[in-house]
Amino acid sequence: MVDLEERALWLSLGDSGEAIEDLDLEYLFGYWSRAAGPGPAPKRSDIDPPLDLPDFLPTTILFDVVRDAAGVFQTLRYRLIGTLLVEYAGRDPTGLTVEQAFGAEFKQRDREIYGRVIAEHACYRGQRVSLVDRRQLFESYSRLVLPLLGDRSGTVDIVWCWIKFDRMIDILP
Repeated sequence: MVDLEERALWLSLGDSGEAIEDLDLEYLFGYWSRAAGPGPAPKRSDIDPPLDLPDFLPTTILFDVVRDAAGVFQTLRYRLIGTLLVEYAGRDPTGLTVEQAFGAEFKQRDREIYGRVIAEHACYRGQRVSLVDRRQLFESYSRLVLPLLGDRSGTVDIVWCWIKFDRMIDILP
């Protein structure tokens, strides 16, 4: 995979979301913010995407945060992945860690993004353009990465990622 530097925007709970510059992503950020109430982030039980956001489900990912014995973030495990993303990936990685599913493609930059979302309860909006060699595809997409607290732990136990494809072009004739 070849990708260009991702355009990034960091948001926190107090932000309006207007800087996102995409109505779908702004709407999802607003939903997340309202669900958080007075807390630093919503709990998983505070949101109901199948009921409230059915159009967002095909490109939704929920990751479980995997920590070591000391509680330090190690990796992410696919808890749920939308049907459109399964179709694009050519397989369903549910239950696998990101490294098991995609190996070296879980780059240090992505690890830092997810680590900051988890540690700071921050929200991330990124835009990326990439060439996916194994699929012979050029893609341009935006993603919104949002933390969800555990119902009992008060720490970020789940990371919610929503992807919006702007363009996908086969590079083979």
